[in-house]
Amino acid sequence: RSRPSPRSGSPFSSAASSVETVLSGVQGMIGDTALVTKAIKGEHHPGRIKARGEEWLAIPLDPEATIASGTSVVVADVERGLLVVYAIDS
Repeated sequence: RSRPSPRSGSPFSSAASSVETVLSGVQGMIGDTALVTKAIKGEHHPGRIKARGEEWLAIPLDPEATIASGTSVVVADVERGLLVVYAIDS
């Protein structure tokens, strides 16, 4: 018997690779921990965080929250190109 080649491609191969691409992008950062490098002062005053070796603009999950530089945070969501974060110790 001959086995099908693993490269014969399934109808799902292109969909699976596009899903992997999305998850490895910014959306894939949800749940990651990061370090605040510039204080986040509410939703209208984004700060900066360092995640995956890069700096990103971030706003707090609680719109009124201030998160100081040096605080460890978790990425909760992505909104309008900004990472939405909350402090681990909150």
